Amino acid sequence: MTLTVPPRGRTARLPRAIGGAGVAGGVAARYLGLAVGAAVLGAVHLHHRPATICPFRALTGLPCPFCGGTTAAVHLGHADIRGALAASPLAVAMLIALPLVGVVRPPRWWHRRRWRVAAIVTVLVAAELWQLVRFGVL
Repeated sequence: MTLTVPPRGRTARLPRAIGGAGVAGGVAARYLGLAVGAAVLGAVHLHHRPATICPFRALTGLPCPFCGGTTAAVHLGHADIRGALAASPLAVAMLIALPLVGVVRPPRWWHRRRWRVAAIVTVLVAAELWQLVRFGVL
């Protein structure tokens, strides 16, 4: 079997026998890996110690947009979805989306740099505001 690179602007299509089951199985394996990782993290996390040390928070005293990511993973490891969402909705969304990277085609606007940067900045600002409210800064 030989693999060829499709012409620029075209996507390669796999035969259904290979693509359908192979891609779905790959995504399922990624979700399974994340679930096992969250379960292990939830089982080994010491409740009296912080899970990580954030350099941004250590320097500024403020939470970063990703603050609560490890806590969210610990909550997911305990099957506590509400606790995970309360800790970091951004981390939960990233954990849901991560296994789909490279499998699901991004929307057309994502290829426009201006729109992509605007979307990323908007999400990071919203996540930072969430953390500032969560920690009682705002």
